[in-house]
Amino acid sequence: MKEIVYKNAWFSVLKDGRWHYLIEKNSDNGAVILMLEDNENFIFVKNHRKAIGKTVIELPRGYGEDNESSADTAIREAYEETGYKIDKKKIVKLGTINPNSAILSSNIDIYFAHVAQNDKIKEADSEVLAVVKIRKDDIFHYIKDGKLQDSFTLSAISLYQAKNL
Repeated sequence: MKEIVYKNAWFSVLKDGRWHYLIEKNSDNGAVILMLEDNENFIFVKNHRKAIGKTVIELPRGYGEDNESSADTAIREAYEETGYKIDKKKIVKLGTINPNSAILSSNIDIYFAHVAQNDKIKEADSEVLAVVKIRKDDIFHYIKDGKLQDSFTLSAISLYQAKNL
């Protein structure tokens, strides 16, 4: 028998027999976006994540809004978190991931976009600490050195490599 044992504005905890898992609100149209500026630098954001007690470098991402496609979510999150304005015709869906299939019901779409320096038309919103640029040629050093650990980010980079973009 399934029952909701906890609920807040962002997620619900569902008990299904002896199992518990999270259902995140609007995660079915949530998205992550990997941007490559002028074919030189990947664009990341720096955030403090209380759940792990660390400041991390990760890709822009977020939950979808009602009646918003995951592509629109990716574009909105890129704009809010980095200030880059992206034309919907310029994004490519890389794939879909299940960030933690043991406890999360989420399916998150991952997108890629080429951007130019002049696509940055505003400063990042206050929800991020900073916008971080990492040279394309240095990305695997950041992974190897443990400077990029976020599952969304690592998945996006893997999908980008697999698609040979």
